[in-house]
Amino acid sequence: MKTSDATLDLQVYPAEVLRQICKPVEQFDAELRDMIEAMFALMRRSEGIGLAAPQAGLARQVFVCRIQNETLALVNPVIVETGKETQMVEGCLSLPGMHVNVTRHDRIYVAALDVRGRRMQYDLTGLWARVVQHEMDHLNGVLICDYGEPVTDDALEPVSGNKNDL
Repeated sequence: MKTSDATLDLQVYPAEVLRQICKPVEQFDAELRDMIEAMFALMRRSEGIGLAAPQAGLARQVFVCRIQNETLALVNPVIVETGKETQMVEGCLSLPGMHVNVTRHDRIYVAALDVRGRRMQYDLTGLWARVVQHEMDHLNGVLICDYGEPVTDDALEPVSGNKNDL
């Protein structure tokens, strides 16, 4: 069965795939494009803004993001350059209800491949930079709980009624 024919399921901690180091993608074909399409669908169903392949049960170096109406799918990404560090409380679809204060770079320069295997480069700031770093952590088996203790619910600031777990 092709990925496009199957509905992917969100993997929740302690699912083993969430701790795996993902394998690089080598084949850039219809199966990869179908997998990415299915990941976008799972991310939308889960009301997230980012989803890495391991969160869909796939140990591959792929993730998808959608912020406002902009989408991005990155394959075999590598951070080439970073800016200064900032802290922000993050959630994660695979750790429901958990929020952790995570230090990340406010700007990153990332090189990756697109769904057809073409080299792409992105200079990302703000929420885009944070989401990409969060999803790249997933590709290396790193979760937000690895950054420290969960933040209590009363310490969270409301996020304008939108779910923003990555």
